[in-house]
Amino acid sequence: MTLGRGWTGGLNFRPAREVDVIYGHGLVKNESANWPRYLAVTTPTAWKTTEPYLSQKPAGVSTVSMLDWDHLDNASNVLPDDAEMVVGVGGGTALDASKYIALKKDLPLRLVPTAVSTGAIIHGIFAKWEGHAIVADSEFWPYCDFEHVLVDYDLILEAPWYLNTAGIGDVLCMYSGISEWRNQAGVGDTPIVDQELIRPTLEYYRDLSLQFPKTLDAQGKLTAESVGLIMKSIHERDDRQLASPFASGAGHSLTQVLEEVLHTGLIHGEVAALGGVAVCWAANEYEELVGFLDKCKVRYRPSDMGLEKDQLRDVFDYAKDFYPRRGMDTILAREPLTGSRFEDFWKFIQSI
Repeated sequence: MTLGRGWTGGLNFRPAREVDVIYGHGLVKNESANWPRYLAVTTPTAWKTTEPYLSQKPAGVSTVSMLDWDHLDNASNVLPDDAEMVVGVGGGTALDASKYIALKKDLPLRLVPTAVSTGAIIHGIFAKWEGHAIVADSEFWPYCDFEHVLVDYDLILEAPWYLNTAGIGDVLCMYSGISEWRNQAGVGDTPIVDQELIRPTLEYYRDLSLQFPKTLDAQGKLTAESVGLIMKSIHERDDRQLASPFASGAGHSLTQVLEEVLHTGLIHGEVAALGGVAVCWAANEYEELVGFLDKCKVRYRPSDMGLEKDQLRDVFDYAKDFYPRRGMDTILAREPLTGSRFEDFWKFIQSI
């Protein structure tokens, strides 16, 4: 298969369903023994965890802390130019950074996630960042398809459990689009909800929330089966989620709002889950999504994420203008969670 790459045309990235994901124990140790001279792109914690699993050391290591392109340029420039491959090691930040560096150095890329926490694991596309803000539309973003992904159960299970369950949050947050459509059905230009269209997506979310608890061990801890199920849900998310102009992705996009406002590295899937709950609450239909998230051990409560009340208020104040600027029709802009509505939402999210 020919792998694509380019500094523009990001939407030409290989569909997630075609990404080769390899599952198993001892994968990093076995495969790294045969890697050519390679560069590692990672984050400090991820590298400390992964280094003992490697059979040979890289020719160079760049640790990144953000996705700003000036920062990534510096991370690339410190690496030698005589390597034959780039390996992304870590979570979403490291994996997207490795795509940038592999593209810049014109080298093949492989991914070694240290947590199954984000769609960056299966998407070749990566956003253009200036500081803490994403700029331009996705059609103008770069993409760098990679050879394959190694899901090494032993490595991934070293991560705190909530980093892995955040991956399910990144999937389930899109339930909020269905809630938005139901809320707006018959209003203005929004048609009545197409029940046949939404049924497969709803059934998928419901099945995911039923199957995940069965993968836990007797103490309620994640197992290799749990990791496999989470990764599978991320891998098939694009094909499973509802594709409709009437089902907004505003819940997921709260991750961008929060980053622009707070400049903080909160866990992507957890913020997406919080965004999904906020949309569903505003649409007066939150019980099912909250139930899904709790069954799948996804953290979405601000207190669990280290998010203070004043910080979240600032996020929603910014959101009311952010979404219209991005051309996104959502209840978080039409009926923003500001003033007394924010106070009501805060009481709700603290009490459930």
